[in-house]
Amino acid sequence: MTHITKGANAPVPTAPLRIAVGRHLAPGAPVVDASAMLLDATGQVRGDADIVFHGQPAHPSGAVRHVGTGEGAGQLAEWLELDLLRLEPSVQRVLIAGSCDDGAFGQVPGLYVQVTSVDGTIVTHYDITDASSETAFVLGEFYRRDAAWKFRAVGQGYESGLAGLATDFGVVVAEGGEATAPVAPVSLPASGPQALTGVAKTGQVPGDATAPPARGPAVAAAPPAGPGVAVGVPGPLGVPLPGGVSVPVAASPLAGAPGVVTPAASLSWGAGLFAFEPLTYSGKGAKTITVDLPFPQDSAPVILEARVDQYHFLHVAIPGRSEDVFCTDLPEFYGRALLVPPRKGGPLKLRVRQSGKWELTVLPLTAARPIGPGTIEGSGREIFIHTGAAADLKVRATDRHSGWFQLNQYRGETPDELRRPDEQLVHAWNGRRVKEKVRIPDGPVLLVIDKGRHHWEFTLDPLPLR
Repeated sequence: MTHITKGANAPVPTAPLRIAVGRHLAPGAPVVDASAMLLDATGQVRGDADIVFHGQPAHPSGAVRHVGTGEGAGQLAEWLELDLLRLEPSVQRVLIAGSCDDGAFGQVPGLYVQVTSVDGTIVTHYDITDASSETAFVLGEFYRRDAAWKFRAVGQGYESGLAGLATDFGVVVAEGGEATAPVAPVSLPASGPQALTGVAKTGQVPGDATAPPARGPAVAAAPPAGPGVAVGVPGPLGVPLPGGVSVPVAASPLAGAPGVVTPAASLSWGAGLFAFEPLTYSGKGAKTITVDLPFPQDSAPVILEARVDQYHFLHVAIPGRSEDVFCTDLPEFYGRALLVPPRKGGPLKLRVRQSGKWELTVLPLTAARPIGPGTIEGSGREIFIHTGAAADLKVRATDRHSGWFQLNQYRGETPDELRRPDEQLVHAWNGRRVKEKVRIPDGPVLLVIDKGRHHWEFTLDPLPLR
């Protein structure tokens, strides 16, 4: 972990990241609202969509999301997720900001911003110790430097509140205090640096594509550990993400307090799987694309994430196979499915049909959504990774069209064993309302909504100790 001070910077990996804007829990302390702003080369937002906060929780590119608040071990944090590889080329900086509506930052105890990888490894941490009467703060920023990204501890406060901060970065604030940007919202991502049969493509495979594929989790190596902190090992405290997933926070005066830590199994999840940086393809209408990744023989599945700009039926298939990857409408213009590479390895083709604009992103299997104790909800197809002990899973799902809902379990000792379901946990044909309880074994286990456009709610209850 790199513990930095105001004005300092630290390199960050281009793998997906999580950012906590946190503080100590204390009675009467002001609430801190976290936000992110995407800036171009002029240091300005390009439109309303470049502001991400609790009222507008996702950027259209999918690169930045506000995922909610977590509380635990005497800490309270608002969480953002950032995928640097999905940012459009015109985005040069991503600001991480905070604001207080019911007090000043000098009244916020233990204010910090922390960047972690998805496996919980702390990448960098910055404590803000000089706040006083400010009601808004630019806490830090991610910025491009050559072909890499860095995080800088900014620590710039504004006594004029969020309106004053936003105005500095091109946001027009109306008389009522509502912030609006002066240009139109950002649409689906523009074409990337390389065209492919009329389809935009971004991302790359690290290293020589002719060399044997790299192994291990698709997370870049963290910086060297600071004093007393081992890379990849949770610290003494944990602040849960929404949905029960937790990642460590740096040691603090509360270090002796009990905390929630990431299960040890999650730190090794993904070892031995094919690792690569995400690839994104975007287009309109019917296209055939080539996913030019050097998949090894008998590779485990990867994740195909789909986004569309209109509520239209999406069909994605691998030519020559009877099973479709996607053959559905997407309830929230978004869905994830398993993509099984050819057994012989090498690249694969995808045939896409959709009347509007679409975007497909190929992700390593390690990008599966973590699921832990507690309740999470969403819509449509999704892929989860459970790394904890055996538990009961309560499944609730509703669909006014009475569609098909299917939840499968995937587990195995080798990548090849993950190519097919281990067990079908829930199968509801013509199921308008699904209500079931199933037993999940010790992790790691993949849970995949293979069919369904339902709105779903999952509650994971650990088994009682005996």
